[in-house]
Amino acid sequence: MTRPSLFVRLMGAFALVIVVGIVVIAVIANQATTNELRQFMFQGEMVRMQDFANQLGAYYRARGSWDGIQTTLTRGANPSGDTMGGMMQGGMMDDEGINWMNSQWMMGASRVLIADARGIVVADSANRQLGARLASTALTNGTPIRADGQSVGTLVVESDMMSGILDPASQQFLNQVNRSLLLGGSLAGLIALVLGFILFRQITAPLNALATASDKIATGDLTARASVRGEDEIARVGRSFNAMADNLARSETARRNMLADIAHELRNPIGVIQSHLEAMQDGVFPLDQDQVDSLHEETLLLSRLVGDLRELALADAGQLALNRTPTDLRPLIERIVNAFQAQANEREITLTASVPENLPPLNIDAQRIEQVLRNLLSNALRHTSSNGTITVRLMREKNSARVEVRDTGTGIAPEGLPHVFERFWRGDKARSRTQGSTGLGLAIAKQLVEAHGGQIGVESNVGKGTTFWFTLPI
Repeated sequence: MTRPSLFVRLMGAFALVIVVGIVVIAVIANQATTNELRQFMFQGEMVRMQDFANQLGAYYRARGSWDGIQTTLTRGANPSGDTMGGMMQGGMMDDEGINWMNSQWMMGASRVLIADARGIVVADSANRQLGARLASTALTNGTPIRADGQSVGTLVVESDMMSGILDPASQQFLNQVNRSLLLGGSLAGLIALVLGFILFRQITAPLNALATASDKIATGDLTARASVRGEDEIARVGRSFNAMADNLARSETARRNMLADIAHELRNPIGVIQSHLEAMQDGVFPLDQDQVDSLHEETLLLSRLVGDLRELALADAGQLALNRTPTDLRPLIERIVNAFQAQANEREITLTASVPENLPPLNIDAQRIEQVLRNLLSNALRHTSSNGTITVRLMREKNSARVEVRDTGTGIAPEGLPHVFERFWRGDKARSRTQGSTGLGLAIAKQLVEAHGGQIGVESNVGKGTTFWFTLPI
């Protein structure tokens, strides 16, 4: 069973939130409207009751008793015929001076009771409890009737509104409000869904494009890229993905080139060894010391190539071990320069060293830094002609020591400078190979210097010479 897409899940969650929101708002609004309506109608009921109680007080004050109140209440609560018509046309005032201002209210009341000051019922619209004494609870909940500042009775009204039940007109109004709320909520929810559809499509479309490009790269198509628009988080992810794809493509190109270079470099000495051995088997070359020495030189070149490749592999994997100890660079440089002095003299090259005495010891792996210097000096000797000079200088730059190997050789063309520290790159490939170079020395030197936390670089002018330099933190 396939999992729904992110777009479907987002829309489903958004729709659920909208439905829940509409339901919650409708319930809360319905409860609030109902309570407010009941409170409003209850207050109106109380006002009408109080007004009716005041008129009853005037009735009692005019007569001094409740005589005739039963007849008056029965006629007002059950109007009919000409009497009701005269009341409606005459301002709702009956013959006793009582204003039946809202006969519908009286008709809506299920029962109206009037008790005297003692609590004895003197009027009952239902004519069931005349002469009975009302319970203290009913008297407490009733509306007092006053005349000249004294309590002369109590008005008790039994109606649906007093018990919290809405009349049909009020219920119809409440139902209309609820329908309006549901209609408005549904319309708002529909608009929110449309806007959510547009928003979620804008979010998921770039993600879908990113997923498609990822699938292509996973199948080996390193040219696939995600289209990126905007500056939001998804756009930044897309740009990072494209940058990663670019790095993968460059790494894959470098890997293929390196495999081709390794195969080429291995083929040369192996081909020489094979051809010489076959020639000696066929009797073309004599099996003498010179031929053995030649084959031995080829095996040494193979050994150096394999060793250099191993060091580069360890450096790339971050597993190149450094045995750091406090080391004075002055004697180290002087020892290496003295070691190369014989080769320089043989080629009539002047090799000198310029090192200060006040440089503090550095926490370095002396053997690895010696390897870097040997690589740089070997490279300088190969590219410096007779009567040339090579100078090794040591100086201090802020918080680092700077070592320079300057020669007056042929120099490096400007287009070749960016590739100097690449593996198997040679300025003069034919000459370097014949002189036993593997094409990995400068690449290894770069890895070793950077492993110490330093930097390495080159400056060159064609026909004037080259300066290789590297720094080590003090």
